[in-house]
Amino acid sequence: MANKTTGSGQWTNMGNVTTNPDGSYSDSKTYNFLDMVSYEGGSYVCLENGTIGVRPSPGESTDRWFCSSVPGEATPDFKNLVTETKEAARTAKEKASEAETSAKASEISAQAASNSAGAAAASARDAENAKDVVAGYKNAAEKAASSAATSEKNVNDKIAGLDNTFSEKTTSAIEAINKSVDTKADEIKNEITATKNSMVDASQKAINDTIDARKTEINNTGASEIKNVQAESATQTQGIKSVAAEQLAAINAAGGTLESAIERYYAMRRTREIYTVEELDSDVTQACTVNRLDALSGLTCTPSTNTTAGEDQIGTLEAFRPIEVNWILDDDGNQKITAIEGMPGYKTTGKVNRGIMNMGLYYKKERNAEDNGWLHHWSMLPRKEEGYIPMKECVRPDNTVQGWMLHPKGAAVDIDGVPYVTNGKPVRNKPSYANFAYARKQGPAYCFETDVDAAWVLALTMIKYGTNDLQAYMRGCTSYSYQYNVAVAEENTKRVILTKDQANDFVVGSFVSVGNPGSNTNYDRYYAYMHNIVDSVKITAIEAVDETHSALVLDVEVPFTTETSYKVSAMHWETGSTDSVQGYDGSPVSNTDGKNICKINGIEILPGGYSVSGNSMHIVSTDAEGNTVDKYYRTNNAKLLTTNLDTIISTYEEVGILPEAYDAWKYVKGQLLDFGKGTMIPTEWGGGDKAWWADAWYCGGKPAAGTRTGRELLRRGHLYSGGFAGPSCVAGDRGLAGAWWGILATLSPNAVRGEWQAAA
Repeated sequence: MANKTTGSGQWTNMGNVTTNPDGSYSDSKTYNFLDMVSYEGGSYVCLENGTIGVRPSPGESTDRWFCSSVPGEATPDFKNLVTETKEAARTAKEKASEAETSAKASEISAQAASNSAGAAAASARDAENAKDVVAGYKNAAEKAASSAATSEKNVNDKIAGLDNTFSEKTTSAIEAINKSVDTKADEIKNEITATKNSMVDASQKAINDTIDARKTEINNTGASEIKNVQAESATQTQGIKSVAAEQLAAINAAGGTLESAIERYYAMRRTREIYTVEELDSDVTQACTVNRLDALSGLTCTPSTNTTAGEDQIGTLEAFRPIEVNWILDDDGNQKITAIEGMPGYKTTGKVNRGIMNMGLYYKKERNAEDNGWLHHWSMLPRKEEGYIPMKECVRPDNTVQGWMLHPKGAAVDIDGVPYVTNGKPVRNKPSYANFAYARKQGPAYCFETDVDAAWVLALTMIKYGTNDLQAYMRGCTSYSYQYNVAVAEENTKRVILTKDQANDFVVGSFVSVGNPGSNTNYDRYYAYMHNIVDSVKITAIEAVDETHSALVLDVEVPFTTETSYKVSAMHWETGSTDSVQGYDGSPVSNTDGKNICKINGIEILPGGYSVSGNSMHIVSTDAEGNTVDKYYRTNNAKLLTTNLDTIISTYEEVGILPEAYDAWKYVKGQLLDFGKGTMIPTEWGGGDKAWWADAWYCGGKPAAGTRTGRELLRRGHLYSGGFAGPSCVAGDRGLAGAWWGILATLSPNAVRGEWQAAA
């Protein structure tokens, strides 16, 4: 590599610093790093100097060739790469400080090196490494600003439309990172390395080679030395380094799939903020409020509706920003992201699973300084030395850590006998803990909602609203059990006429069934005759008929006939009913009337039916002397689910013992929480709808002396749970096979999770 002196500086020939179009591939030609060739309709970028006679693999990236496009369009990895590089370049150019000359790498102190590398012991080599990483990322961004302009037309031809898709998700995070990086760099003459780091992200080997080359070039020539690495940039670099091992291992293992792009996306955006909520002990205060501390202090969150946007200063943070995806599980329980909202192939209907993804977080729980409450911390960085652990959602079945968290979007819908988390009518009368065979229709590693899914809803309630009482902000569909006789009979109609007051009880956009019970006097929604005229259809309008009557106009294709003996029953909201809500949180029409489904951070909850727990249950036992104990059990491997109580006791984790409460609803006064494991179990009863945890449990009755019974856990509430409902609410009185119209289910992407162990 030749060096030339120009003026007072030195010019370095660093080879290709951006892609170099080099025609069609030829076996006889020698290719160098960033040479781009066409081959069998695709485009490929060379990753190694001196490549000759090694052909690209059609449609795939290899250790020699990066597949940037296949016939007809750019690959997803290349689209992501170009978009993020252009954005980083634009922002970095605006924020970069005026370069200064003649500084030396050795001027970086051992302390700055320690902060940048995150090492316990500082050294001169650590200082150089930290300098190199910071300079390398900054130089790459600077060069991308100029090179992107010259190749913008070709790039845009391949990635048309992609900028709009990702810009909202990337711009704010990149700007936040740059705000913390206030470094001053030396004046860079003409040639600056551009996209090398980004282009070789597809393989661990290429990344290491690039970093080593960057070190050698900078140290030998002195062309880009950093004079003053301030504290913000040092901690930012430490953040990048601290997750590098796990993130790069994940990228390597993912083999260039969409998951690898997601790993890179989140790895670039991890910063040092800590988000804390303080939960005071039950004997200190009965208030439902929790204290939001550290990076949560002073932030505001209010729910939205279809017509009014609330304010959400937390959902827009990179740590919590929800991204909608489609997902599946392989037979081992590994999550596979198949599409992202805004990308081709993403679907909200049909045989797909919808999920809400956000950055994978790390968690720590500790007593507060006054020893009168618990602090729950979340961090974007591992902070292993401080006692943080990855959230259970992030631990793969093989015990490695992935860079994202994933939770189900809403209730499952039955399509051709198989449950999917997709838009439509929730499946009822079928889900139960014992019916895990139904949950496994998509594969052996699926199950219904898990404890970590349930605990995350409570965590979001505390993080976003500073309370244990979600119903203070969103009541969900918990007071909507109306059931009326048709008031006026009609033929060949698409509406049902009720009294005006009755009609006003209903909500446009919600769902009702109309049934002819005949001679039956049991009007429970479980029975098919309660739905035999129309089954759970949407109310599209409520229109006046005369001075005393109004009609519910129904979304049906075929007209029907009504009689005054027919029953009109409010039903569950369909999955996807919050898609038109303007924010990440909220309800379609009203957040506080108790008639509307709601969502929190994109996750739909309280649609009018319980969500059955798929990986946990409780066993109530009474001994010969009449003493009763109630134990809570769970497994993090849904492939081992069973209804055999002896097997459950011997193979499941015993989470804890519930306080005694039988044949009565009891409000939760004290609760054991561990969000890292998905644990939330009552420790004390008391209070009410506006005190302590503001939600209630029902454990059922005592078994007879000398017997025991297993019971399923039904979460959050249904059409007439009222003030009992909320994130901590559980009905636990039914047996393990207790299917019912009010019991719904979702499918969890967290059905099989591993056990993380800190490295020695």
